[in-house]
Amino acid sequence: KMMRIILFMSIFVAQVFSDTFPTALGECALEIYGGRVDDIPEIVQLIKDESVILVDELGEVNIRSYSVYITSNMEDFYEKSKGPVPEWGIALAKLNPDRAILKSPGLANISFIRMKEVIVHELNHIYMFRIPNYYTMPSWFKEGMAMAGSNEFSLLHKIEISKAHWRKQTIPLQRLRNMGIHSKEKIKLAYGESAAAVEALQYYYGEDTPLKILDDMRTGMEFYDALEAAINEDYIEFQIKYEIYLEENYNWVFLLRSAKYIYVILPIILVLGFLYRTHRNKLKLKQWEIEEQLEDLERNEELPN
Repeated sequence: KMMRIILFMSIFVAQVFSDTFPTALGECALEIYGGRVDDIPEIVQLIKDESVILVDELGEVNIRSYSVYITSNMEDFYEKSKGPVPEWGIALAKLNPDRAILKSPGLANISFIRMKEVIVHELNHIYMFRIPNYYTMPSWFKEGMAMAGSNEFSLLHKIEISKAHWRKQTIPLQRLRNMGIHSKEKIKLAYGESAAAVEALQYYYGEDTPLKILDDMRTGMEFYDALEAAINEDYIEFQIKYEIYLEENYNWVFLLRSAKYIYVILPIILVLGFLYRTHRNKLKLKQWEIEEQLEDLERNEELPN
């Protein structure tokens, strides 16, 4: 009987790695179920470092314990999630208690490097849980901030925005208030537009605008009141500017997606380059001609009558 207990315990230890350590957001319990994670100490250090960065860049928040679960099968993933999970989700963060639940690289079919980005993304959400009136934040702000913090806003997201723009299928901010309503086919666009919305806030109103919003929420304001106070405009004005920002910044990016478009773009670039060079050369010739005429005039003035 004792041997059975020892065997059971050894199997359990082999399947579950658990560690608890202090971070700037509070005590973190990291649990890794089965699967293979390349470098566990690196994950611990990543969580510690990222929690410090969040507090340093976005301000102090209430400290309380939280958990990070990395699961190796769907049963564990759903069990730790304790509620609905979007069909497209490879990770999510939840309140009460604060926790981030991730699929392992093998289960999610992602690299270890990509998993680290996802961990940083979910830590951003855990940070936001500590902001007063968090429940008033729209998804576009929460996801946009998490995308910015984890550097996930990639060329692929920008291509999705550009394609949607040309098809007149971009998602208005009003429909980005809740990510859960979007299908798997639309989710990359929704996340990309959320990141672009945070970029637009910073572009039009200053780099520290998101921080101003969070600071105003710390005083008790709800999100949209805090946003209007930070930008000194009505929310509708930002919605209009956001649409302009998409149009001005994501017009042609989708052409990079397909190699066949290179054959369309390259001749245009070459022709434009030739025209520019020809025009520049003509300007130089004209400039030289004027300089020669001026020199002739000066010489004529110097000759005796």
